[in-house]
Amino acid sequence: METHNYVWKIGLQFSSNVTLRTNKPVTEDTVLIDLYDGHKYLVQTVYPATDREWPSTPEKVMQTWPIGSLTEDELSKIRDRAQYTPDELAGPLGDVVFFPA
Repeated sequence: METHNYVWKIGLQFSSNVTLRTNKPVTEDTVLIDLYDGHKYLVQTVYPATDREWPSTPEKVMQTWPIGSLTEDELSKIRDRAQYTPDELAGPLGDVVFFPA
């Protein structure tokens, strides 16, 4: 299965050490939902990385903008559907789903 790797920039970030690895490509206007805290992010653009510091840095950058959060009930339903249970290693931006999931 092909994987797609991105540097994930949120808001007005000029650089980021957050990466996202998915099994399907991310496109503009996609909404990502963080399964840990329910925050939603709109993908505004995807572009080639021009300032890669390391060979392991992804070749694409995903620029997103925060667009709110799910209610606890909505988050619970999405987590159930994704069969996601946060554990002691879970944290923000660690596990996301594409919306609609």
